[in-house]
Amino acid sequence: MKKLLFISTFIFIFILFNGCQEKQENTKFYGNVDVRTVSLGFRVGGKIQNVYFDEGDTVKKGQIIAKLDNSIYEQSLNNIKAQVLQQTANVNKLKKGYRQEDINKAKATLLQREVAMKKAKKDLQRNTILLNKNSISKQDYDDIKLVYDNAKALYLYAKSNYNLLKNGYEKEDVQAAIAQLQALKAQEELQKINLDDTILKAPTDGTILTRAYEIGSIVNASTPIIDMAKSDEHWIRSYMSEKYLGKIKPGMSAKIYTDSTKKVYKATVSFISVIAEFTPKNVQTEDLRTDLVYRFRLILNDYDDNIRQGMPVTIKFDNLKE
Repeated sequence: MKKLLFISTFIFIFILFNGCQEKQENTKFYGNVDVRTVSLGFRVGGKIQNVYFDEGDTVKKGQIIAKLDNSIYEQSLNNIKAQVLQQTANVNKLKKGYRQEDINKAKATLLQREVAMKKAKKDLQRNTILLNKNSISKQDYDDIKLVYDNAKALYLYAKSNYNLLKNGYEKEDVQAAIAQLQALKAQEELQKINLDDTILKAPTDGTILTRAYEIGSIVNASTPIIDMAKSDEHWIRSYMSEKYLGKIKPGMSAKIYTDSTKKVYKATVSFISVIAEFTPKNVQTEDLRTDLVYRFRLILNDYDDNIRQGMPVTIKFDNLKE
């Protein structure tokens, strides 16, 4: 009887222990570290002049990573600057109008033409009377009339030129010149941007992962030159079964364990997928391999050089109830 009681007690403790172990194991999740990466390239094309970092080097935000030969872009900028200066002078000239000296000269010419026309007109009137008295020939009269017509034409031309200079340029001409100047200035700003884009800078702190091109290489615009891992954000990708959807929520804290160090890292759940998917092959828990799972992500609140891309980790939640 005592032997039977002992065996029953042993079986009860064994079952209780295994149940606790299973319950404890179910609160563990397995995942991998992911680091956000950035592909860097020049917005313009050209010949690579310098690359200042190699794979594995760390960079700070704003540091120059690479440069293109910028001689072509400098020349283009200088050319457009010269055009802007020329057009600016042209606009100022149109706004100011013609020089006073030119206006005075046109006025003097007009007075001369007016005097010549009046004299020719008097000659024509006098010879008209003579023609009516048959005192001159028709040919002589026609010659005198031709002189008057030429004098009148020269007077009208001088008057038109004087009015043009006095009134200044047409409003439409000024507006067209201003619009052309604005277009040139826009091109100048674009050339400045192109020149600035021959310098590749780190957008954030990080580590160089790959260096795709070397000095002297000819690259097109937007060609990835450098891949870098951002050091300001590390996150962990993991998966949970359906039964945990109501228990694990965004904002919850978790502890992260790695095989490379005894340090315990802290993380916060930032995202839980709303779409179920078949368990990826790299999930390490056998009980999840054939199930539908939900992907979730944790942001590491603290990290160091021991945290590397792709590293497997173990995730534990405190006070997670079954």
